[in-house]
Amino acid sequence: MIYKKYRRLLILIFSGLLGLLSTITIPVRSHSLNLQALSNQSCSSASPCPQQNADAGALELARDGERRYNAGDLEAAAQLWQQAAESYEKIGDREGMTKSLINKSQALQDLGLYPKACKTLLQVFAIPNPNCSASQIEQLQKNLTQKPDSLTRTQAIGLQSLGDVLRRQGLLQKSQEILQLSLSSLPESPAKSAVLLSLGNTERALGNQIRDRWDYDLVTEIIDRKSVIDALAPYQKAFNYYQQAVNIASAPAIPKVQAQLNYFQLLRETQEWWNEQTNRRIASWKRFSEAKLIQRAQDFNSQLQSQLSQDAQTLQNQIPSQLATLTPNRAGIYAQINYAESLLHSNQTSEVESLLKNALQQARTLQDKRAETYALGYLGKFYRQQGELTQATQLTQQALMLSQEQNITGDAREITYLWQSQLGGLLRKQGNSKGAVAAYTAAFNTLQSLRSDLNANNQDVQFDFIQEVKPVYIELVDLLLKSNLSNEELNYLIVPNPNLNRQKAETKKAQDRLELARRVIESLQLAELDNFFQDPCSETTNVAVQIDNIDPSAAVIYPIVLPDRIEVILSLAGKPLQEVKIPIQESAVNETLDRLYDYLDNSSINNSARNIFSTSNPNPRELKENIETLLPIFAEVYNWLIKPFENQLNSNQIQNLVFVLNGRLQRVPIAALYDGQKYLIEKYSVALVPSLQLISPQKLQRQKLKVLAAGVSEQIKVQGEFFAALVNVPKELEQIKQTFPGSQKLLNQEFTAKTIQKNLQQNYPVVHLATHGLFSSNPQRNFIITGDGQSISIDELSNLLKETGTTVELLVLSACETATGDERAVLGLAGMAVRSGARSTLASLWPVGDTSTAVFMGEFYQHLKQPGTKQIEALRKAQLSLLESLKSNPTFPELKNLPPHPYYWAPYVLVGNWQ
Repeated sequence: MIYKKYRRLLILIFSGLLGLLSTITIPVRSHSLNLQALSNQSCSSASPCPQQNADAGALELARDGERRYNAGDLEAAAQLWQQAAESYEKIGDREGMTKSLINKSQALQDLGLYPKACKTLLQVFAIPNPNCSASQIEQLQKNLTQKPDSLTRTQAIGLQSLGDVLRRQGLLQKSQEILQLSLSSLPESPAKSAVLLSLGNTERALGNQIRDRWDYDLVTEIIDRKSVIDALAPYQKAFNYYQQAVNIASAPAIPKVQAQLNYFQLLRETQEWWNEQTNRRIASWKRFSEAKLIQRAQDFNSQLQSQLSQDAQTLQNQIPSQLATLTPNRAGIYAQINYAESLLHSNQTSEVESLLKNALQQARTLQDKRAETYALGYLGKFYRQQGELTQATQLTQQALMLSQEQNITGDAREITYLWQSQLGGLLRKQGNSKGAVAAYTAAFNTLQSLRSDLNANNQDVQFDFIQEVKPVYIELVDLLLKSNLSNEELNYLIVPNPNLNRQKAETKKAQDRLELARRVIESLQLAELDNFFQDPCSETTNVAVQIDNIDPSAAVIYPIVLPDRIEVILSLAGKPLQEVKIPIQESAVNETLDRLYDYLDNSSINNSARNIFSTSNPNPRELKENIETLLPIFAEVYNWLIKPFENQLNSNQIQNLVFVLNGRLQRVPIAALYDGQKYLIEKYSVALVPSLQLISPQKLQRQKLKVLAAGVSEQIKVQGEFFAALVNVPKELEQIKQTFPGSQKLLNQEFTAKTIQKNLQQNYPVVHLATHGLFSSNPQRNFIITGDGQSISIDELSNLLKETGTTVELLVLSACETATGDERAVLGLAGMAVRSGARSTLASLWPVGDTSTAVFMGEFYQHLKQPGTKQIEALRKAQLSLLESLKSNPTFPELKNLPPHPYYWAPYVLVGNWQ
């Protein structure tokens, strides 16, 4: 079912507790301000005010709005406050109208209708034809900054509400600026506490964005330096604002306790994150007996955990007494649920049941159905944790039914999917696998219906989104792959895709089960890519794409790491999907992949290939030991992904292997998988895709091929950092020019953003950039260096490529690298293609020598020029050329009996269309 209202988003996902419960700032002071201010007029029956009847009518509408709001009827509350605003406007009461509009915007925010909430708030400031565009927000900010004394207290509160809306739309910097303006416009008063709370929430979102985009090396450096200050730096402003909100003695109870709750939860989440990161590095250093590094990491973690635990305990001592003072209302109910969930998460369950039962009773007294479904659902979660599965199931079903009832008149999908997935987990735990599949499928369908909403309009939650919803996808895939459901049962599960190609009747059962699993994994890949860029960058084909429609000589391989096994799905043209199960624990898979990374590319490990090759005189003995250690690991991954399908690949004359990777597999150089005799690239061409649904399968038109080739060969300084000279870049560009005479060459000062933009108008299907650059989990840190000493971000480059209207078939990023150890960095390469309109990207996973890069690129373009040669084949032939050269002329005699080290030739990856 597709819902008509697309702007009600996952308010519940902003923070780790899945929740609105940690971030919602229901401005009760805003509602009470409205009614209190209106009721304090010096009017009586003996001395009536002018237009008293009109005032009374508007006041009654406002009070009805508050009653409806507190009962959870948000649509009705918004309508009543709109009517109140119109009534006040008719009688010329600007203040009454302003307060009613602010209240209306809060109800709209709670519904997830952020554009409408934003437009409503712009009416408060008399913005004509409000559309909440960036220019309107900018103009409003400029006007108010020039006249800060012109703001009334009510308008300052309106600014706070606007800051909340902007945060929920992902405009974090603008939210911060608007909230600062609100704070500076308020006199010293209790109202400041709520603004400080909102500022804390915005800084928390900014902190999440910063921390989650740190690459492996940066986190390792912080641990190695034992820098607690740097570890907490992303959240220090949030900590400070929350503490300031609490310290305002005259502040109302609600914003104060909400600040304490958010602070408490942020401390707990930060503890968990750093504990996981530190233990991961300790595990790596133990492999190499790095005693000093291990001790430093343990000292760092002990110091950090002690500090955070002490702060959390202080808050935990304060929160219960604060909760006890709250008046039973919507905000108070959510505060209790928030605290209960935080305690549940940290296995402190003694107070949880009474907190949730009290919240449930209050919700029923207020007839607040939304609050009631939350209280029921989290009670179900509590009983599940206690092992009382029957009671947990009953409560979860009640919560789900209540949320589904609200979907009839409104939209409670952001609640519904929570209880659908929780029910799935409970049914699975009780052995009801069919019921569990149905419940998880319902959650999956609900999330799919929300996908465009999340992309379009609630961007601050997206990074957390993938962390929170990924278990729904993985659990469903796990169950589907284990299931023996009939065709009829399967057909009722997932919203049907009318373009789904069905196989012959005799293979339909196996095909359907695997096809549904494949679709779920594809959906997860799309969600992760959208989430990476935090906007709807991936326009899918909206069909179930089959390899038959793209390349009959290719096989698509989907490795899925599950808790107790690896499942690998194989897609061959004209054949039903096939699967194999590798019985290995997820922890063992991750340990193997971490070992591979440690020996190959971990800069904190002395004997990693990266560090050995970076020295001026590599030690041949160390190189020999390194490759001898790596080969068995590459062989183990080969045995997982390729060996089970060797016969099928051979009998079907497969030439190209296309991998859809997730998690830590994304940083594996797949071409270097080893069968004991040969590398994978010696048998097949290899490419990566984020999803088949993003592939435009057209082949490169060789007769029109010309390249826009730009590069930087000189040492260059950008923002205080020196980038080494790439002395072979002129040779690299000249080779391209000779191979494709119609090409354009831009070297050093000729290579600027403007010259790229100008030349792109000449319709170059291939763009080659030979310069320093980086791709990481942080789109803002994805950049390339131009010859005028500037950097072009991924967004700027994408815009340059799109503005010309030219379709770039292939974007080659020579000398650029992906961030060390960054599992999501390959998404940067995929996203570069998707966002820019380029159909594929060729880049490297780690820095490659300048000389070998020039040789490799020359080989690549020579092969690409040949009629009928696909990009994937040209890449393979160029890599094989390096391999054969190294076999004939090994770097050291000690290596002559070993396969050439993958560090020389394996980092090059083709992401996207491989044709």
